[in-house]
Amino acid sequence: MKNTLIALALGASVPSVNAQLVVDPSLTPEQLVQQVLLGTGVVATNITLNGLPGTVINEQIGSFDGTASNVGISNGVVMSSGAAVGAIGPNDQAGSTVGGGNFGAGDPDLELLNGVLTHDKCVLEFDFVPIGDSIEFQYVFSSEEYNEYVCAQVIDAFGFFLSGPGISGPYSNNSVNLALIPGTNIPITINTVNNGTVGFAGTQANCDILDPNWQNNSIYYVDNTDGLTLQYDGLTVVLTARSAVQCGQLHHIKLAIADGGDAVFDSGVFLQGGSFTSSPFVPTLEPGPGIIGNTLFESCFNVAFIFTRTGDSSNVQTVDIQAGGTATPGVDYTPVFPPQLVFAPLQTQIPFLLNAPLDPDGSETIDLILSSQSPCSADTIHVPFSFFISQPDPLIAIGDAFFISCGESVQLTPTITGGFGAYQYQWSTGSTASNILYTPTMVNDVTVVVSDTCGLQTVGFFAVELSQPPPISATLTGPQPLIEGCSQAVLNVHRPPGTSGDLLITLDHTGIALGGTDYTATDSLVVTGGNASVDEPVIAIEDHQEEGEESVIITANYNNACNQNVSATVTTSIVDAPPLDLTTEGLIIIPCGTDSVQLLAMASGGVGALHFLWSNGYTSSDSWVSNSLDGTYNVSVTDDCGHSQNADVIVDPQCAIIIPNVMSPNGDGDNDVFFIQGILASKSSVRIFNRWGQIVYEAANYQNTWTAPGLPDGTYFYEVKVDRSPDPYTGHLTILSKDRRH
Repeated sequence: MKNTLIALALGASVPSVNAQLVVDPSLTPEQLVQQVLLGTGVVATNITLNGLPGTVINEQIGSFDGTASNVGISNGVVMSSGAAVGAIGPNDQAGSTVGGGNFGAGDPDLELLNGVLTHDKCVLEFDFVPIGDSIEFQYVFSSEEYNEYVCAQVIDAFGFFLSGPGISGPYSNNSVNLALIPGTNIPITINTVNNGTVGFAGTQANCDILDPNWQNNSIYYVDNTDGLTLQYDGLTVVLTARSAVQCGQLHHIKLAIADGGDAVFDSGVFLQGGSFTSSPFVPTLEPGPGIIGNTLFESCFNVAFIFTRTGDSSNVQTVDIQAGGTATPGVDYTPVFPPQLVFAPLQTQIPFLLNAPLDPDGSETIDLILSSQSPCSADTIHVPFSFFISQPDPLIAIGDAFFISCGESVQLTPTITGGFGAYQYQWSTGSTASNILYTPTMVNDVTVVVSDTCGLQTVGFFAVELSQPPPISATLTGPQPLIEGCSQAVLNVHRPPGTSGDLLITLDHTGIALGGTDYTATDSLVVTGGNASVDEPVIAIEDHQEEGEESVIITANYNNACNQNVSATVTTSIVDAPPLDLTTEGLIIIPCGTDSVQLLAMASGGVGALHFLWSNGYTSSDSWVSNSLDGTYNVSVTDDCGHSQNADVIVDPQCAIIIPNVMSPNGDGDNDVFFIQGILASKSSVRIFNRWGQIVYEAANYQNTWTAPGLPDGTYFYEVKVDRSPDPYTGHLTILSKDRRH
């Protein structure tokens, strides 16, 4: 009967929710190898750690549970250049030795590998015999030297050094290093696998000398800055170490890690539990979109399972495939796996393309059992492999919020997670670029529709708020309140800080008083470029109506280019002017005399000082006139607003009219003129007739000045009319003169 040999190869899923890494340093190195690391198909002996027996516990090594972490491996063995428990997160140590302690010397193979002196080595070694013609195991390298010391000369290093029959390499015991960048012979260090950026302590030449294409290796790097479950600053994706061996022959493996260049900033390597196996055929997922380790995410992409023959490829070989797991063939993935693959001579790989379409049924497993003839016995080897189908992270576009001033621009770049392939963008502004420079003219949300290669879509929102614009200021200078027809104020509007050029200011007029009716008003002003402000008079208009106090409210408004409004309001009121009153009193003078009499004007009300003006030139509230002359005297009073009132004062001297009947115009100064007493007190007319009835003299408002020039002596007749008498005075006048001089 044939013996059935079972070898175990475990895959790793990527948890969607990070919790915590668990590390247990209580197992001996021998327990860690035999009970944790080894799968089937391999028998291990002579286990040591740092040259000491495998029965001695060492704090640099332990078992771990990574199911609730971002390590990418569910469980296994962790080795560190510090203490193993130092790997536990979160990532909150800034530049210290993660595990603490001093663990001594370095390792010569690691020094040959990275070219610098090493310290604090952790070296796990054992002999093993494989039942197949190859071995493999999965691992993750991590380090506290990321990202600051990328391309520096402090290079923490690790290596998996395999020796045995037919193996010839540069390291001790003619070993070769299996910890290589996939598809190359370049060792993995922080200077060959990183984020593709030179750290602040590094120089690009230090990376170039190890691998001129080192920046392309960033696809194997995972940044752990501010990570919650792992202490190290960065780590690799899950990688596979694999080599051909001779079936049934004794081999030796040396798993080593150490600090390089100094004894701080520790590093660690995580080995997948049960993954150290020997199998002639190995299925792997070809790296690409939607592939992480042994997990394929549902997508529109075809992915390739690469079935690799690991040992002798000179002959035809067949491998039987049995597919199981929770995933339904033909539904959760298509097409179904073939029952058998046949490898032609020298053929080492057969790809098989399938697609796991998007569906809502959660995570599933694909369990493959590969059965083939043992290369060194008559036994059939049945090797199980587990792969995982997982729903992808949802396509999410995360925007941001910004507060900017009108006229400023902001770069809008969405943060996108999930989805597959190249993203396409459709902005609400019409742009299709991955980011836009946005200059808003109003408060408005900006959206971007992001589509991935598989047609998934999501919307990102950017809230772009305009900060409050600088204020406008306005003042009203002048009397409070304004008086109709009298006073005025000056409206001063000052431009908002930071503005320039001509600014249009609109004015709103509210309140009881009506702009343009009760006071002068305009609807707009312009603050011209180069001027800080503009003035506008506000004059109260006389409307000759009693309206009481009326409120005036003027609001100055400025709208900027983003239609943001700032305003400032001034208030005052308008009152009616106080009425101006003027009273006078006429005079009737008895008896008629030669002195002057006082005329009085009495004024009240108005605004400010009152100013008088009499028709006879006086400018005070009183005036003086002769008491022997009748007349009407006008007086006006004016206030400071120009309001005025007028009144007449009638002076009526009651003088008797006495007319002489003889005059002697001889120039002696006695009785030389025809002097009528009392005639000057009223309006009058005088006519002189000769004996034949001819008018020899005639005057209106006679002023007692006639001297009868050129008339001979004799008898003449007069007619005198005065206003106060209804009938004229008549009589005769004798002109006698001894010396006629006129």
